[in-house]
Amino acid sequence: MDVQPQTDLKAYAERLEVLCRAQADEITRLRAELARATEGAGALAILQSLYRDDRLPEALRAKCAIGCLPHEEPRLLPERQLELKAEELSVPLAEIVRLQRARADKLLLEPPYRVISGQKSNGNGSDSQDD
Repeated sequence: MDVQPQTDLKAYAERLEVLCRAQADEITRLRAELARATEGAGALAILQSLYRDDRLPEALRAKCAIGCLPHEEPRLLPERQLELKAEELSVPLAEIVRLQRARADKLLLEPPYRVISGQKSNGNGSDSQDD
């Protein structure tokens, strides 16, 4: 009776060994493929290549897509509302208009030239005295 369970255990151990070797080979293949795919790539490019790979598990692809999301789509933020408040005028509007008109009149009455060291400038770049 001891012979049958030992052969079953040996067969089971051999099957496990075959499966472990197959998994180790698959891991080695995936590592090589990942190294090839990510050579010289940045973090975003790596995540993008992972979430676009249909052969990978859905959970891994979803995590990679979540990691890429802030860099691919702008974050939607609520619009800030401006609080506009009217200010009380310290000077009455009529007085402001009067001051602005006086300033404009003064600008219109000033000659179109300025005096520099006793010479007149006619405004066209030459400083000749004969206008």
